[in-house]
Amino acid sequence: MGDQNAQGRPGFGAAIVAEWRRSWRPGVAALVGGALAYSVWPAVSSLFIEPLQHRFGWSRGQIALAQNAGLVAALIAPLVGKLVDRIGVRPVLVGGLLLTSLCYGLFALMGGSLTYYYAVYLLFAIVGMCSTGITYTRVISGAFHDTRGTALAIARSGLALSGALLPVLIFVMLNRFGLPGGFLTMAAVILLVALPLALLWIPARAREVRHPKATHVGASDGSLALLRRPKVLLLCVAAALNYAPVVALLTQMKPLAVSKGLEPAMAVGAVSAIGIAAMVGALISGFLVDRFWAPAVAFALNLLPAIGCLLLLSDHVAPWMLYGSVLMIGLGQGAEIDIVAYMIARYFGLRSYASIYGLTVLAIGLSVAVSAAAIGQVYDRFGNYNIALIAASASFALAAFCYLGMGRYPRDDPDTVAAA
Repeated sequence: MGDQNAQGRPGFGAAIVAEWRRSWRPGVAALVGGALAYSVWPAVSSLFIEPLQHRFGWSRGQIALAQNAGLVAALIAPLVGKLVDRIGVRPVLVGGLLLTSLCYGLFALMGGSLTYYYAVYLLFAIVGMCSTGITYTRVISGAFHDTRGTALAIARSGLALSGALLPVLIFVMLNRFGLPGGFLTMAAVILLVALPLALLWIPARAREVRHPKATHVGASDGSLALLRRPKVLLLCVAAALNYAPVVALLTQMKPLAVSKGLEPAMAVGAVSAIGIAAMVGALISGFLVDRFWAPAVAFALNLLPAIGCLLLLSDHVAPWMLYGSVLMIGLGQGAEIDIVAYMIARYFGLRSYASIYGLTVLAIGLSVAVSAAAIGQVYDRFGNYNIALIAASASFALAAFCYLGMGRYPRDDPDTVAAA
């Protein structure tokens, strides 16, 4: 039958070709822009720590204190989402890209004032929220319907690729031109690549939803009203339970691997393995949710890391088992963002898409702040990571069952459903 299914409709391969032929411009803009905007900063930020120390004499603890701005950014994420739903993606995204590049310029101009650094970092974290998944996944969800999960996964893979390649460029620029060169390079990739693509290929509000099956776009509900919808609250809880243990384990992965008997060099490899597995997990989940019930996919991809954490409880773990466990954990990380974005569009439509996405970002941000601090405290208290691993496994398992609680997809247009 080739690319025709039993009903004579185009098969999965033909659907991908047809949708990308129609919507490739916003798809590419989201793929490339999302890979170069604020979301890539965590992948390159560690390269700036030693240059900041050497130039200004700041301690690593003083530099790391700026990360607390992420909590403020998480708190304003629902407001950013509300703004996107009210005025459209492009104005919010373009404004965020311009202001993010401006913040890189302000970093390049700074002297030795920590107060200045903290103030710019706070502004940076807030405006950067405008060029994260809140906007870029909204572009994908509006432009794609039949292959939305696959498109979200492809876009996510762009961020994984830039996270591997961009640090090499920044390392060279820092060595050649110092801190200003590194920060201005980050600004340049936004201004010369991400911004033009956003202006040219991301449609204005009147043309945001291109697919004929895509749901209606209108004014969204307020955040409190959305949280009164049980399935919105359930999805926020599931996302937090899914993502918090991954980040907590990532912050301690090297010492955790060493504590389980690995040599330091092999322990570093475990950190890289999580990144690779996350990219694979994103692609697998994106492919599967287009063909199967998304909560079942999420359930399976959360049970894997739950099992992986339990396999690490032994005092001495064989290298092959540790790497296998790490790969399971990474698959869970890669699946989370794409599946949550897909479920928002599938269960609630596009009318309140960015507002709901912002609420999941808030839930994730708060849970990550708690879990990342708690895992270090647990180690200090018990002298090992076993309690943290058990807690992480339980968190993944709870997330798996929370996803199942989303139930069947709505039969009607989600934007016409008053409450989930």
